[in-house]
Amino acid sequence: MKNYFLKPFTYFQEKQLLLFGLSLGLISCIIQLTTTTRVIALLKAIITEENPPFVQNIADFIITTITMVLALFIFGKMINAKTRFIDILNTVLIARIPLYLFIIGDINSFITKKTKVILDSISNPDEMANQFIDIILLTVFGFLVLLSLIIFGYYIYQGFKTATHLKKTSHIIIFVILILFIDFLTRLLTNLY
Repeated sequence: MKNYFLKPFTYFQEKQLLLFGLSLGLISCIIQLTTTTRVIALLKAIITEENPPFVQNIADFIITTITMVLALFIFGKMINAKTRFIDILNTVLIARIPLYLFIIGDINSFITKKTKVILDSISNPDEMANQFIDIILLTVFGFLVLLSLIIFGYYIYQGFKTATHLKKTSHIIIFVILILFIDFLTRLLTNLY
């Protein structure tokens, strides 16, 4: 059971991973309708004034996913000519799942509202003391978001390593730089509309 979670790319068939990853991606776009969160890159979400429309959520999801998949697929082909597109697609879809935590935490703008109340009370120590529970909640949520980023890193590395037989240290360094660059690039792309 433990290996199913630690190495899903080894134990599940590609169709199962694809269906699971796409389904949760679609569900995350639907859940975003109840938040003021917009996911503009793989590793970046912003708070908006209004709930983002479904079409925008889907466009953000498709652009961020496809851009990352194409970049990793081209790099994977350079490492191993037998790298398959479906394996890289599944890697990106599955790795994104832990990042949906930020969306879930902001249902009905829960996190956004708590953050705003705390920020508004920063200048008043008495009022700030009354926000103790909210501060604890936001601290715990912050640790969970950090944990979800670590899990994302683990899954994207494991999936890419399995798909390409990644071994060289120089390839690992390029892999990390490529993910950060594509994340930055998708932030620019999703701000065009």
